[in-house]
Amino acid sequence: MPDATLEALWKKVLHDWEDDRVHGAFLEYCQTSDRLVEAAVRYRGMAGDRERGEAAKKRLHGVAILAMARLESSRTAHSPGRAGRITGLLVLAFFIAATAALLLHLNTGP
Repeated sequence: MPDATLEALWKKVLHDWEDDRVHGAFLEYCQTSDRLVEAAVRYRGMAGDRERGEAAKKRLHGVAILAMARLESSRTAHSPGRAGRITGLLVLAFFIAATAALLLHLNTGP
């Protein structure tokens, strides 16, 4: 389902690429609305851009850090027992595998 707020924030990012505050607002929205994967896809799409590619790669790395921090904070907040820790590790492994598959797919695209 399209997210008008996300689209508007991304449009602003593209228009004001050099403004860190605009990127911050976009990432904050993605984090609070549980759309960090969407942020990763968009920044990954910009990684091949001649002028914006390096900055996009840095932003993509930042998205990964936000996702990992979110996973860690949810793990710490719940302080699960042994079974919960195993489940958490499985979720983390799935997230890493899904992210790697997405990046591989994007690298081998048309």
